[in-house]
Amino acid sequence: MHEKLKGTLKSLGSEYDGKSFRGIIELVKRDKINDDELLEQIENLSMKRFRKNVSFTLGVPAGNLLEGFVTIVTVVLAFQINSDWMLYLSALILMATLHPLSHYVIGSISGIRFTHYYLNGPAKIEPTLRIDHISYLKASGRKRALMHLSGVIGTLAGPLIAMVIALSKGASTTAMNLIVLFLLLIVFELLTSTKIGDLMKAKREYGYR
Repeated sequence: MHEKLKGTLKSLGSEYDGKSFRGIIELVKRDKINDDELLEQIENLSMKRFRKNVSFTLGVPAGNLLEGFVTIVTVVLAFQINSDWMLYLSALILMATLHPLSHYVIGSISGIRFTHYYLNGPAKIEPTLRIDHISYLKASGRKRALMHLSGVIGTLAGPLIAMVIALSKGASTTAMNLIVLFLLLIVFELLTSTKIGDLMKAKREYGYR
């Protein structure tokens, strides 16, 4: 089955064309193709491109352990250090760590696997999970959409957690500033993520439900 698509993927292995590759993935989603051999070809080609373009990677268990450790230490320090700057810093750190962890938790529940952590984003400093295409394409559009949406929720949780800590310490002014940060972050996500980020991806994948 789908021999033409497999032939195209094979040719892309030696002469890669991103538009053609993305077109095949969209076709698989639209027609809900569940051909193991085809999905494996897609994953292998994607992994080949990934290894060529990304130099530093970390295994998922090690990455989760590191992200979880940084998250816990950040929360503890936010409670222990009596300084407004630590509360603001904790909000920023939690925004970065909870984003991929949220992807991982919801993705795992939805049957979506991940292969590596790597640094992505405009400045190439944002910890990001690489998706395993086989499990991703086997999941329903709703599950893929929820996995993408979870990252935005994880990011938004950062300043909220810091705000709760600030309130528990009686730092009401700092708590108000963190609420402002939270609201600004919502506006930022609506302006940017709906075009190039997780909200855009969530909307796209929900269309394949």
